[in-house]
Formats: sequence, structure tokens, C-alpha cells
Amino acid sequence: MEIDDKTLIARILSGQREDFRHLMRRHGGTLLAFIESVIGNREEAEDIVQETFINAFRSLRQYDDGKASFATWLHRIAYHEAIRRMKRRRFPALSWDEDERLLKYAEETDADDWLKDIAEERLQRLDKAISLLSEYDQMLLRLYYEDDRALKEIAYILDSEASILASRLRRIRNRLKKELQRTDEDIK
Repeated sequence: MEIDDKTLIARILSGQREDFRHLMRRHGGTLLAFIESVIGNREEAEDIVQETFINAFRSLRQYDDGKASFATWLHRIAYHEAIRRMKRRRFPALSWDEDERLLKYAEETDADDWLKDIAEERLQRLDKAISLLSEYDQMLLRLYYEDDRALKEIAYILDSEASILASRLRRIRNRLKKELQRTDEDIK
């Protein structure tokens, strides 16, 4: 019988520190895939995952299951560690335009319907269009569409606001739609 995260955390905090390895096994693969998608380097992603687990273990008493699931909390720690490392490598910092802070939740657009109807032959062009996006936008798409995370969870991980992310996702979908329409015209 598998023990849930909450029970494992309680046991760890009561002195059964060896139980932390269960959490590492349970969440390590997902964290590695997430960080590798952010960083683009498997070895460095492995280092970041290790650092994430060290930081999580040290601050386990600060974890609040009322704010987020344990997996989401780990993703937040990992994301911030990845950003620290990227800054050390002098990557450009991720920032939001001031006007984006004022945007409210974006209404779904016809871009969603259009993207849902993409035929098989367009999938390769979609992958190429996605690869042209910034690493941050690619990560946002992965968290939302592949990992099926709610905007509230993603906002917690990225230390942002759900409304800002909703607007950004809308713009990304529209950008992808335009890029695919352009490539459709080039083919004709």
C-alpha cells in the first residue's frame, strides 16, 4: 500500500527522515522532465533536481498543504532554483511588461478551436512553431497542456498571477495560429 505525500511528510517531520527517499522517488522523474524543459540540459537539470530536494527537505516544516500540493510546491522550488542558475549563466531575466499586470483573465478565443482542429500534417509545423517560442513560453505551454496543471498551480510555481498567465497563453495560442496560417499559405 502506497503512503500519500501528506502522511510521509508527517512521518519525516516526526523524525523518520529516511522516508524522504519515497518522496524523491515519487516526484523525481516529473521534476527532472520539468527542469530539463526549462534548462535544456539534462545534467544541469539533474543537479537542480538534487538541489530542489535538498532545499525541500530543509524547509519541509514551511510546506503548507493548504496553499498547494506537495508536487506543486516542489515544482515552485525547482523553478526558482533553475532561474537562479540561469541568471548565474547570465541568461536574460524573465520579466513581464507593465501593461500585462493590468490584464484580467482572457476570454477564450477562436484560436483554441482552430488549434484543436489541426490535421496530422500540421503537427510537425506546430512543433516547429512552438520551438520558435521563448523557453518560458514553451514551459508555460507544457505545464498547462502536457502536465494539465491549473492556471492557479502554474501561477504558484512561477510566482505569478493566474490572470497574467491566462493572457500570456491566449497570446501564445494566437501567435501559433498566425504562424501556422503563414506556413499554410507558404505551402499553397
